This record gives sequence, C-alpha cells and structure tokens, in this order.
Amino acid sequence: MAEEVAQQTVQSEQTPQAPVNINKPLSELEQLITEKINLGKKLGIMGDLEPIQGYSDTGEYRRIVEIDKRLWELVK
Repeated sequence: MAEEVAQQTVQSEQTPQAPVNINKPLSELEQLITEKINLGKKLGIMGDLEPIQGYSDTGEYRRIVEIDKRLWELVK
C-alpha cells in the first residue's frame, strides 16, 4: 500500500502540468463582486463604513442593488 502511494506520488511529480494562464479573464461572478466592492467603498458603505450622505439615492447604490440580484441568480 505504501509503495503504491509512493509510486503515485512519483508519477504525479513527473507528469507535466498545464501552464497557468495568468491573463485569464475574470468570470462574471468575480467581475460583479469586484464592482460591488468598488462601488461600496466609493459610497462609504464598505470598508471604513463612513457612508456619504444620501448614498441610497445614487446611481451607484442602485447598481449595487442590481449586482446583488444578479449575484443571487448566479449562486442559487
């Protein structure tokens, strides 16, 4: 049993792995999360938690609401 595990380990170390594509485009989920974080920080409702006055009436906040709906669709 131990020999089989050792042999599999050696084989996996010898098997070349596909190169990692560091320029891979972000998925929709990752893009939405990034956008939501950036908008939240801009409005002061994420991070330092110092909301700008009237943030809930802004286009940025409405976009956050839209993003939340789409994120829910993606993860359910």
